[in-house]
Amino acid sequence: MKKQQGERTLKIRKEKEVWKLQQQFGRLIDKLDRLPDTNEVQRNLSRSAPQGVAEMVF
Repeated sequence: MKKQQGERTLKIRKEKEVWKLQQQFGRLIDKLDRLPDTNEVQRNLSRSAPQGVAEMVF
Protein backbone atom coordinates (compact mmCIF):
# COMPACT_ATOMS: atom_id res chain seq x y z
CA MET A 1 0.00 0.00 0.00
CA LYS A 2 1.42 3.34 -1.06
CA LYS A 3 1.38 6.29 1.35
CA GLN A 4 -0.09 9.51 0.04
CA GLN A 5 1.39 12.80 1.04
CA GLY A 6 -0.98 15.72 0.68
CA GLU A 7 -0.22 19.41 0.58
CA ARG A 8 -2.36 22.16 1.97
CA THR A 9 -2.47 25.43 0.14
CA LEU A 10 -4.16 28.68 0.96
CA LYS A 11 -6.67 29.68 -1.67
CA ILE A 12 -6.66 33.44 -2.05
CA ARG A 13 -9.79 34.92 -3.49
CA LYS A 14 -9.09 37.56 -6.04
CA GLU A 15 -11.93 39.86 -5.03
CA LYS A 16 -10.24 43.17 -4.43
CA GLU A 17 -11.46 43.89 -0.89
CA VAL A 18 -10.89 40.38 0.46
CA TRP A 19 -7.46 40.19 -1.14
CA LYS A 20 -6.51 43.59 0.32
CA LEU A 21 -7.62 42.54 3.83
CA GLN A 22 -5.65 39.31 3.57
CA GLN A 23 -2.54 41.28 2.58
CA GLN A 24 -2.95 43.67 5.52
CA PHE A 25 -3.49 40.78 7.92
CA GLY A 26 -0.34 39.06 6.65
CA ARG A 27 1.73 42.23 7.16
CA LEU A 28 0.35 42.62 10.69
CA ILE A 29 1.29 39.04 11.58
CA ASP A 30 4.80 39.57 10.20
CA LYS A 31 5.16 42.77 12.23
CA LEU A 32 3.97 41.12 15.45
CA ASP A 33 6.20 38.10 14.91
CA ARG A 34 9.52 39.96 14.79
CA LEU A 35 11.52 41.09 17.80
CA PRO A 36 12.08 44.83 18.33
CA ASP A 37 15.50 46.18 17.44
CA THR A 38 17.74 48.16 19.79
CA ASN A 39 16.61 51.58 18.57
CA GLU A 40 12.95 50.75 19.16
CA VAL A 41 13.65 49.53 22.69
CA GLN A 42 15.58 52.70 23.53
CA ARG A 43 12.81 54.93 22.14
CA ASN A 44 10.05 53.18 24.12
CA LEU A 45 11.11 54.23 27.59
CA SER A 46 8.76 53.59 30.48
CA ARG A 47 6.78 56.65 31.48
CA SER A 48 4.43 57.26 34.37
CA ALA A 49 0.72 57.09 33.59
CA PRO A 50 -1.25 60.35 33.37
CA GLN A 51 -3.06 61.26 36.56
CA GLY A 52 -6.49 60.88 34.93
CA VAL A 53 -5.75 57.30 33.97
CA ALA A 54 -4.18 56.14 37.25
CA GLU A 55 -6.58 55.25 40.04
CA MET A 56 -6.16 56.38 43.62
CA VAL A 57 -4.05 53.95 45.67
CA PHE A 58 -5.24 55.10 49.08
